[in-house]
Amino acid sequence: MCCDATKCGDYVPWTLTPITSHSGLSVTVQVPSECVGKQVLGLRYLWRTTPCPFKQAAIYSGTDSNLPSPPYIKLFT
Repeated sequence: MCCDATKCGDYVPWTLTPITSHSGLSVTVQVPSECVGKQVLGLRYLWRTTPCPFKQAAIYSGTDSNLPSPPYIKLFT
């Protein structure tokens, strides 16, 4: 998660955000303490760690458990 406009670039570490729950089509994440009271500017998944080691991704396909979800980035402007 990115909540600091100066840290939303490709090469600056974003804040790790734990998954708190999930279903077949959605994931809920916990807002990290660094972002409380700030505007969320972006979310990303596996952006710099692709490909990840086999069976070590956080999110997998609902139809084939051997396929991790593809990398994802969403910037809110």
